[in-house]
Amino acid sequence: MSHKSELLRKKERMEITLSTLIEYYITSKQVKGCSKKTLIGLSSNLARFVRCLTQNGHSLKLADLTIHDARSYIASLQGTVTKYEGHTLTPPKPGCTFSPQTVHKHVTTLRAFSNWLHREGYTKDPLFDLLELPKLPQIKIEVLSPEEIQQVLSCINPSTFMGARLYAMVVLMIDSGVRAGEVVGVKLGDVDWARGVFKVFGKGSKERFVPLGGTAKQLLLRYVQVFRPKPARPDVDNVFLSVDGYPLTVNAITQIMKRLARNSGITRLHAHLLRHTCGVQYLMVGGDTKSLQMFLGHSSPFMTHHYEQFTDEQVMAQHRKYSPIDALGVAPRRFSKGKRSAQKEN
Repeated sequence: MSHKSELLRKKERMEITLSTLIEYYITSKQVKGCSKKTLIGLSSNLARFVRCLTQNGHSLKLADLTIHDARSYIASLQGTVTKYEGHTLTPPKPGCTFSPQTVHKHVTTLRAFSNWLHREGYTKDPLFDLLELPKLPQIKIEVLSPEEIQQVLSCINPSTFMGARLYAMVVLMIDSGVRAGEVVGVKLGDVDWARGVFKVFGKGSKERFVPLGGTAKQLLLRYVQVFRPKPARPDVDNVFLSVDGYPLTVNAITQIMKRLARNSGITRLHAHLLRHTCGVQYLMVGGDTKSLQMFLGHSSPFMTHHYEQFTDEQVMAQHRKYSPIDALGVAPRRFSKGKRSAQKEN
């Protein structure tokens, strides 16, 4: 009787629709403590998969789902797509293409969902375990050079509220490598001025302490003591505030960086590029990957090793500094011309 009941339960589970299972999956991730941004990303990716199946007239029952459906879906993402389809705020943009990184993220989402279905007992095996991850292009990080950093800073007037805030923010981000979302979340109570460190909450709600360089500390303290406006509410303790005293948002920093890119002439400038610049410059002046991993907040050394990809100019500078022959002290010899040398030998 129990065996028959188990078969009935398995059959009922296979009859459940994907939409219901996705709802269960997102709830389980929420209970696990995933961030709101992560939950939105998972929901969006899986909803797009369901829309693709629906548009192709495919059944949404779990029993009818195969790895071939997932592969066809990924292949469609690698072609021409409509971006922001189903987005509540942004209108759809047809005739676009996804980056390899975006397609890669969709594959990892499907595989994680498949593994969850298996762990929860909905499927005998992970349906998408054999779904291949597309290769990602190996792109060098084109960080800001010292000259470009000076070019960016030179177009900021630190004697105004907006300028003092931006100057302190840019220097802080290059010096510490904090993300835009971490910058807007820093509170005055998180800064230990005596020790020269501040606390941030990174990805996955992980708390860490980040060191403050002398210049960054001085500029941040100047902004706080002289230019920081009065908070709009008593509960507002964020370091970086808008003119009317409210905490800055990530979107606000994005717009600020776009204006700074135009004004400085460094058109590729964006908030995350400052983080990349911090990582590469830290290693260039003698820092080690282990400490870099810790204050950048990387959970594994894999991401930190990306910052070891120096630009061609940096490679040449390093070689000039550590040339094997120059280091051995091999002195250049004076050679005679070939004809004269041959005559002497005769």
